[in-house]
Parts: sequence; structure tokens; C-alpha cells
Amino acid sequence: MSDENKILNRGLDALLGSNINTTQKTVKEVSTNNISAGRFQPRANFDEGKLLELTESIKNHGVISPILVREVGLNQYEVIAGERRLRASKKAGLETIPCLVDQKQDQDALESALIENLQREDLNAVEEARGYDRLKREFGLTQDEVASSTGKARSTIANSLRLLNLSSKVLDMLAGGQIEKGHAKLLASMSPDDAEKAANNIIKNKLSVKELSGISASKKTTPKNIKKTKDTDLLNVEVEMSEGFGHKVEIDAKNKKSGKVIITYNTSDELETIISKLKN
Repeated sequence: MSDENKILNRGLDALLGSNINTTQKTVKEVSTNNISAGRFQPRANFDEGKLLELTESIKNHGVISPILVREVGLNQYEVIAGERRLRASKKAGLETIPCLVDQKQDQDALESALIENLQREDLNAVEEARGYDRLKREFGLTQDEVASSTGKARSTIANSLRLLNLSSKVLDMLAGGQIEKGHAKLLASMSPDDAEKAANNIIKNKLSVKELSGISASKKTTPKNIKKTKDTDLLNVEVEMSEGFGHKVEIDAKNKKSGKVIITYNTSDELETIISKLKN
């Protein structure tokens, strides 16, 4: 292998990871005017400050790693991975940009765009969830198939998709960083009105995930409508079990020796996942 090819391969490794098949791919300079934004780009927001920093870097050093594109027409291309570099290159005044040209179908394009952003941790929780949801809806994939194609655990996919049950207001709070993903997991088990009130309370009082969990638990009542307070150790166990199992888990301890464990689900897919996990 020539030194030039080794350099190109290292650039590709940096883009999508080392486990990638380079067959049927070519690298060439493509006019920036002939490249359109990716239809399967999961990112909805691009930080303008970071984009300007990247623009200055490209002005000084050029584009280090080629972007990944696919051909959609005669001399016309669509971005699969690397849209930030394309935008910054245009701002920097570059007429061409190095591109790795691949022949990908729609599903492959979405998977690659998701994986590229997930590896770089560029997606917020809402963008990530909507990306998984697109794979399910547009290509008819099951949660297991989405997990397999993206290299994620099924519980991660299930937890992420549950967030889309939240109202648009709460999703905006999550996407904007006003509340954390851990908060959102707990909010997803509440009614829409209660979730919005709780989200506003999180922001107003700067509540941690554990504090929110404690408040949620303290609001639950016994059959006689008597408030039952759980100790901190039990709440911590609930949080750990919920995160490990991938679904909200509550422990209703009648006494030291008996009680019940409650697993909450919101969709038929989640119920299917829970049954599968319990069987295994």
C-alpha cells in the first residue's frame, strides 16, 4: 500500500472508526457547490461558535480528513458524514473538498450518519432518539435490528426511544441542555402535564436526577391514600435498576421481607422488550 493510501485510510479511520470496509470507495476532490446537505443528517443544530473555530482551522490547515458522501446524480453528491466540515469549508472559501465517495442506499446512509455523530458524541439526546426512530419508521427495523446496526445495546435504544413520548416543550428543554437525559428518563414515565411541571421545577430549583427521583417517589400513595416515604438507599437501588434494566423500575416494600417490583412501560415495543429480558 502506498503512503498516500495509508494516509487516506487513517483519515477514514478517524471519520468512522477502524472497522470499515473500504471496497467500492474512492477519494477525490469535489466542488463544494456540487455537494448538498445530507437528508439523513440526525443533527438539527450546529453550534455557530464551534463552526467558526473549525472555519479558522480549515483556513490555516485545510481539511485533514475527507468527508463521506454518496453520488446522487451526475457530478452531484450528498453528505453522509462530515457536514460540519463542509459548512466550514464553504465559509473558509474553499472551492473543493476531499471526499470519500461511497455507493450507499438510504438506510446505510442514515446508519452511517448516526454512527459518525454518536462516535463523536455530537448528538444531543433528542437528536439521537429521533435518529433511531427514523431507522425504525422509515426502514421498518425492530429495536433489535436498530441496536445491531448502530452497535448499541437494545436497552440503550429502548431508553432513547422512550424520550420521544415527552411533550415538545420538554424535548426542547432536553435538546437545549436545560435538563439532563437522566431527568428525561424519569419524566417519560409521567403524564404530559406532570412531566412539564416537573421539568420546570428541575430548571427552577436545579434538581439533580436523584432529587427528582426522590420527589417522584414521595408523591406516590398507598391504596389508602397515605403517603409512603422511601429511604435513600431504596431510591438509589431503584435508580440503578432502572438504568441497568433500561426501563423505570420501582420497589414497593411492604416490610423487610416482602414487597413487589414494578416495571413501567409506555409502548407495545417496550413491553415486548421487557418480556424478552425476563425470559432470558
